[in-house]
Amino acid sequence: MHSLPAQYRPASHLKEATLHLPLSAAGAMTAASAMVLVANPVWGTAGVLLFGFGTVRLERQRRVLGDDEIRARISPFRQLRRGDVDGFAWLLRVLAEIDGRSPRARRNARIALETIAAEDRLMRSLIFHCRRNDVSVEVFRDRLRRFGTGTLAATLASLHPDGRVRVAAVAAMGRRLRPVHLPFLVERTVDWAPQVRTPAQRVLRRQLRRRPALLPQVRAAYARVARRRHAPVVAQLIGGR
Repeated sequence: MHSLPAQYRPASHLKEATLHLPLSAAGAMTAASAMVLVANPVWGTAGVLLFGFGTVRLERQRRVLGDDEIRARISPFRQLRRGDVDGFAWLLRVLAEIDGRSPRARRNARIALETIAAEDRLMRSLIFHCRRNDVSVEVFRDRLRRFGTGTLAATLASLHPDGRVRVAAVAAMGRRLRPVHLPFLVERTVDWAPQVRTPAQRVLRRQLRRRPALLPQVRAAYARVARRRHAPVVAQLIGGR
């Protein structure tokens, strides 16, 4: 994003794109070695093992670099504080660029959300400004209607001012709940609108019944909403587990 203000631009680092050429070469050599197997099993097997191992190693390295690249894109926003509306608007633009439906895009979304969730003040402030409608999550509402909704679309659409959108976002998270969804799902369990909080509580109850290992993360997310009006119901939901 060329228009991104300087303070929000990631520091230069090795990008995953730098591995595309050697990865393609290693893959091509692995395929060539497999073709040699018929004529020369010994050399063919040696080539498959050698270049195949190299391909796997490069692919793992590419994945690590890709994860680091996403963390680097989010890292400059860790400095944001409540009240910096422009900064949070830029963060949402970056997240909109990361969002997608491919397996790689879903992984990128998870890494981005984990990076944000690791900064409690950043997470609280993002939710605060979205609740007040200081920043727009409209683009995520539009993407929520697509087939195969991405992780970020469902998560950030849950902060939309329109209750119908929040209900749809809760349903989307419930279909394929991931740990990174939990702070946003718990936020909806104390929603002012019963049409939103009741389905959210239902999803949370069902997921905790199926996946009790999520409970520590749910409790951590609950701490952010413990003083809200409808929090006691959620406290009862998680307190007896």
